[in-house]
This record gives sequence, C-alpha cells and structure tokens, in this order.
Amino acid sequence: MKNVIKLLLLSPIAFTSVGCNKPEPKPVDVVLISGQSNAVGCTRASAIKDWPNGTSKFYEYCEGFPDIQIAFDSWTKDVQNDGSPIFYSQNKSKDETFFKVMLGQGNSTSNFGPEIGIAEELHEKYANKLFLIKYACGASNLKDDWTKRDSPMYGRFINYVKKQIQNLKDMGYIPTIKAFCWMQGEGDSYDGYYQVYYDNLKEFVTNVRSDLKELSGNVDMPFIDAGINNSPQWQYYRKVNEAKQQFAEESPNNFYIDTIGAGLHTNQEPKGDVDTAHYDSESQLLLGKLFARQFEQFLTKPEEK
Repeated sequence: MKNVIKLLLLSPIAFTSVGCNKPEPKPVDVVLISGQSNAVGCTRASAIKDWPNGTSKFYEYCEGFPDIQIAFDSWTKDVQNDGSPIFYSQNKSKDETFFKVMLGQGNSTSNFGPEIGIAEELHEKYANKLFLIKYACGASNLKDDWTKRDSPMYGRFINYVKKQIQNLKDMGYIPTIKAFCWMQGEGDSYDGYYQVYYDNLKEFVTNVRSDLKELSGNVDMPFIDAGINNSPQWQYYRKVNEAKQQFAEESPNNFYIDTIGAGLHTNQEPKGDVDTAHYDSESQLLLGKLFARQFEQFLTKPEEK
C-alpha cells in the first residue's frame, strides 16, 4: 500500500516534468511571392486535364503537397465610377495561416498560381523545411500601388508578411526569409508608366529589403524578377522587361527570369475563349519551377538543417 501511495505522489511531479520539455524551435526557410495577377494566379486548374496524362496530374495537384505550406492573400484592383481605385479580397488561406500547397490558391478556388510549380520542384528535397508567403493583387501597377511606403498595397504586404512570420514563430519555428519572387509589370506597360518602371522598381525593392531586413538574416534579400509576356495587351512589354533586366544587372542579389525566352505563353487557354493576359496552365507551372530553380541556391541545404 505504501508503494501505491508513493507512486501516486510522484506521478504529478513526473507528468509536470515531462510537460515542461518543449521541443526545440526548428529553423525553416521562407520565400515571398508577390506582384499582380500572374502572381496571384488566374490560370484555370481544370485546363491541366487537357495535358497528355493530365488527369492524373490534376488530381495529384488537387491532393497537394503537405510538406510545402503556404499562407496567401489574393486581391484584385478595380476602379469605381469616379475613377478611384478599390481593392477587394477574392481568395485567402484558411484561418489566415499556413496550409499545404494545392490547386485553388489563385484568385479563386478554381485557379492556381506559381506556388504549384515551386512545390512540385522542391517538396522532396525541402520537405517541411520551406514555407511560402504569397500576397499579390491582380490589375495592380507598380507606379500607383506598390512603390511608395504609403502606397495602397505596400503597407498591407509588409504587415501580412510580418504577421505570417509571427505565425510561424508561434508554431515553433525559427523562420528566415530567403528570397522574394516578383511577377508584375503588365499594369505598367503603358505610356506614362513604363518610362518610370526602373526607378519605381529600385525604390520598391530597396524599401522591402529595408523593412524586412531583420527577418531575412540582415542581408540583402535576393530579389527574383520574372519578365512579363508579349501579349498584345501589353503595349510596352519590351520596355518593362528592359527595366527589369537593367535592375537585375546592378546587384548579385538581383535576378531576372526571361519568361519569353523560356517559352511561357498565354495564347491557348481557356479553349474557345483565350485569356491572353494570363499564363496557360503549363506555363504557370513552369513559372513556379523557374522561380524555384533560381532561389534554391539561397535555401538552407537539407544536410545543414
């Protein structure tokens, strides 16, 4: 009987001791995605079924990549009758926190963005070690919406990133932002906008690097910029892409992805009603892979974790 009493007395102490052993915080890498509608993702997920053996890929992407998670908030810009801009949220991650990468994380639950290609490219090597934060706005332009710290989208973007970094910390991680992927410029491919794209891009990236410096290991955050497509809708696409290339050449931490040279296209989908503003499904997938191949060099290698 005495032994039983001793065990009962010791049990709460033992349980309390075990409960105090919290797991060590785990370092993880974070990559940001931002821009306008091709960053948001306006590509029809259903179009994947038209690929050779596309049905199996469609259901694979529907199931998603549980070992790569994303927090996303997708906006769209519109104009009121008086010409003033409004922004409305169309699609965001559940509970405003992280969830596995899967189809339906674009501007609606029927569409997808570059996150699918990123996850497919890297999920095996960086399983549970890489998180994505996407904050983007369709129809936005750099000049009016992003450049200045008091621009309509800039403050929201920075605050969202900081909120999700804190979410990761609350989940028991030590997050570090390793790269920033930017898919934007279509909204600036017009007279009065393309002429100042280089200056605006330089100011925007300088602000982002400064405001998120502590979260990126106090280094200049690698900036990976994708060129815009040559759709007839973008009158001065060459000028915008030239400004992007000029900026990329100015720092070893600036990078430019030649999406036209890589063969990305907008002239095939949806069938019967082609949307020339947004990447076709194969091209959207490739965009994500191109981003991933560029920023992988900055990720913590698996053996270093």
